This record gives sequence, structure tokens and C-alpha cells, in this order.
Amino acid sequence: MARPILIGIAALALLGLVVFFSELLLLIFAGILIAAILDSGVKMFRRFLPVPRVLALVMTIFLAIGAIGFALVAGGMTVLNQLDALSRALGEAWRIVADQLNDWGIPVLRTFNLEDIWERLPEPQTIFGGAGAVLGTGFGMISNVLIVSLIGIFLAADPARYRDGLVIFAPVAYRARLRDVLDRAGRTLQRWLVGQLALMLIVGVATTVVLLVVGFDFALSLGIIAGVLNFIPFMGPILAFVPIGLAMIGQDLTTVVIVLTGYTFIQQMDANLLSPLVQDRVVHLPPALTVAFLLLMGVIFGPIGVALATPLLAALRVLALELYVGDFLGDPENR
Repeated sequence: MARPILIGIAALALLGLVVFFSELLLLIFAGILIAAILDSGVKMFRRFLPVPRVLALVMTIFLAIGAIGFALVAGGMTVLNQLDALSRALGEAWRIVADQLNDWGIPVLRTFNLEDIWERLPEPQTIFGGAGAVLGTGFGMISNVLIVSLIGIFLAADPARYRDGLVIFAPVAYRARLRDVLDRAGRTLQRWLVGQLALMLIVGVATTVVLLVVGFDFALSLGIIAGVLNFIPFMGPILAFVPIGLAMIGQDLTTVVIVLTGYTFIQQMDANLLSPLVQDRVVHLPPALTVAFLLLMGVIFGPIGVALATPLLAALRVLALELYVGDFLGDPENR
């Protein structure tokens, strides 16, 4: 009897630590995602060049910095100017919609922005106590980005070292199995990320082209928004259509029909052809579970929770199926 009680107490203590340090763990997980992306670049370089891993990592980082720098030089100011003008145009468009809704007896605010949404959600600090407050006030966004980037770089430099450092806390008899499961979860996460980035690029470019065809002033900015939000399954395309829909206010019927048809076609191709082709072979996430997890992470952690929800769920699914269903329950066929 003593052993089950001790196991239960240990499990509750572990759960308490996870809850208390939840936001810190999210930052670490974001670093793991960066490490997975960098590791893809390292593998690409080492496939064609017989160079040490650290050198391949440096080449990957410089390539990423160069690509970002080129994008900023080539179109950064254009995008920034478009985003600034787009925010004003969308604000005015929303006021028109809000006035009409208020006239119909549907009370809505005349100002609309992301802050209005997230202010109505509970703060992580009120749910998880001091850890959230420390992260929110002590570090700041820039420091968090720097910390996450450094975590990703160090993990990508020698992933086996950190994996083995975690495995060593498991009983000797289970270390080989745990090492294999962690490797499998890492590969799944890496393939999902690479596939999702490719889908984001395809959706972003296709949306931009459709909007350019009809002569939208903010085609590039709206296309970037559509591509970035496509990282969030199911909800991302809906969120991306909000600014596109507001930008269509005042457009002629032909333009509206073309944009609606084009955007619907792009999202249907993504949902029914591209995503299954790229992602379902890697990890199959039930839609209802994914949406529920997205909502839960959004309510608790806000935007960062929504952004990290799907890859976190993908990793947890692999661990749960392998370690719990396969090993603990003894059902290897359904893992």
C-alpha cells in the first residue's frame, strides 16, 4: 500500500511543478521547436558536405540570418508600411461594420484589436501564480526571444547530450526504450514543423497572388498574415480571413466573389490535399481534440499558447501512445 501512495504523491508533486513552471516550460518547448528547425538545416548541409555538426549549425544560422536580412531589405519597409496602413484601414472598416450591427440591435465595440480580445481572457498569472508574473515583468518579449533562440541553438548543437541527460534519470532497464521514444517524438515534431512551414509558404504565396490579381492595396501584408496564421490548424484560416473580409468592404461585387472563391479554393486545397499529403503521414491529430487543446491553451496562456498548442499536442500524442498505451497498458498495436 505504501508504494502506490508514494507514487500518487510523487505524481501530484510533479503535476504541481509542471503547473507552477508552465510558462517557463512553454519557453523551453519553443526553444525545442527552434532546435528542430535548425537540426533540419544541419542535416541538409551534412547530407552534401562532410563537415562537423557545429560547423553545419553555424552555416544554418548564417543562412537563416541572411534570408531574414534579405527579406527585410527587399520588402521589409514595404511590408511595414503596408501593415501600418492596413491597421488603420481595418480599424475604419470595423467601425463601419460595428455601426451597422449596433443599428440592428447587436451591441459591439466600435474599436477592434487583439488587445480587446485577450483582455477578456484570464491572465496566466492569476491561474499559475508567481511564475507567470516573473516571466511577464522580468524578462520581456525581447529577452524571451533571445532566451528561446539560445536554447534552440544549444540543443541543436548537441541534441544527443541533452536527450541522454534526461534519460539518465530513468531506471537503467528503461533507458534504451525511453531514448528511442524521445528520438521518435523528436523526428515526428521535426517533420511536422518542416511540413507546416512549407504549407505556410504555399498558402501565403497563393493568397498574395489572388489578392494581387484583383488589385488589393495590402495584398502582400494580407498574404503574410494568412501564411503565418496557417500555422494554427482549423482556427488559423478563419482568423486570417477576418482582415481579408474587412479589407473587402467597399470593393465591387466581382472583386468580392473572386477573393472569396480564391481564398476558399486555397484553404480547401490545403485542408483536403496538401495537409493530408504532408502531415497525416507524420502525425494524425483528431480535429476535435486539436480544437479543444487550442482553445484550452489560448484561454490559459494567450497567443503564445495558441501558437504552440498543435506541435505540443503532436509531441504529447507520440509520448502518450508509446509510453502509456504501448508500454504501460501493453497494447503495442494501437500505439
